[in-house]
Amino acid sequence: MKQRHLFGAFASLSAIALLPIPLHANADEYIGFGQAGTPGSWALEAYPVFQHTAPNSNSISSLVVPAYFTETGFTGTHRDQFEFWLNGSVGYSNTHGDPGASGFGFAYPNLGIEYYYNVVVPDQPVGSPGYKTFWTSPTLTVGFPNGSKKNSGYGAGADQYFYGFSVANYIQIGKIGITANPIELNYATRNLNETDIGNGQLERLRGGLTVTLMDVAAGYQVRDDLFLGVHHAYSIYSWKGSDFAEQREGKIGPTFTYFGFAKYGLYISGDINFDYYTSSNLKHSVSATMAFVKTL
Repeated sequence: MKQRHLFGAFASLSAIALLPIPLHANADEYIGFGQAGTPGSWALEAYPVFQHTAPNSNSISSLVVPAYFTETGFTGTHRDQFEFWLNGSVGYSNTHGDPGASGFGFAYPNLGIEYYYNVVVPDQPVGSPGYKTFWTSPTLTVGFPNGSKKNSGYGAGADQYFYGFSVANYIQIGKIGITANPIELNYATRNLNETDIGNGQLERLRGGLTVTLMDVAAGYQVRDDLFLGVHHAYSIYSWKGSDFAEQREGKIGPTFTYFGFAKYGLYISGDINFDYYTSSNLKHSVSATMAFVKTL
């Protein structure tokens, strides 16, 4: 099995895993993301996220993603490919101070397209000292309002359109694998419902532009079916054109990608992230994110 199929249906959907402002975004890459999938195939993908924010706030959610990978791309060969998807997220968040609200919700319905191109085609066996490959994959997403008018719980503040763009890159040399997304841009428009900002004043708040820098998962292939490494991302929330105060978060932690179930068409990745920096107006958090991809 070629390396490009070992990671079959991996897509860079992480950039829109938790988009709205001012909530934390979980823009996670995993080792192996950015490569094309099995040509002419469907996949079912899930991206669960658990986040604990000090001192006692928790949320759990998951994107559920049906995706399709084309047979070829512009070149008419397996050197490039398109992926199309439609997805949304279901989850639960604490509703401290709002006992009448529901913590459960739905958010971030979106359409996406990703283009994969194999810049450097390998000419040596996978994992050998002479193995080299380089994939690049620009991604565009368009998101839609979730219709929620609540002020707390999962999906609150997500009743707006949003747009995302990023370019993931996968490089492997020998047993070292790196997926790097240098910059991810996400823009959220004004919320369609009004929020009480105090004294009965109602406003339709705009999320504006959020930027994530150096979203990188890098590691070593310790076994034929396992990569272990480190994940890093630095996010600037509400950076431009926002009604919310700018917030900054840098996070880092261990990452893995396991493809021991490849014969069943199943691929698994995960990150554990610890804040190493937060701006004074943002509380520290710990998050665990995973990716389950099943080729159909």
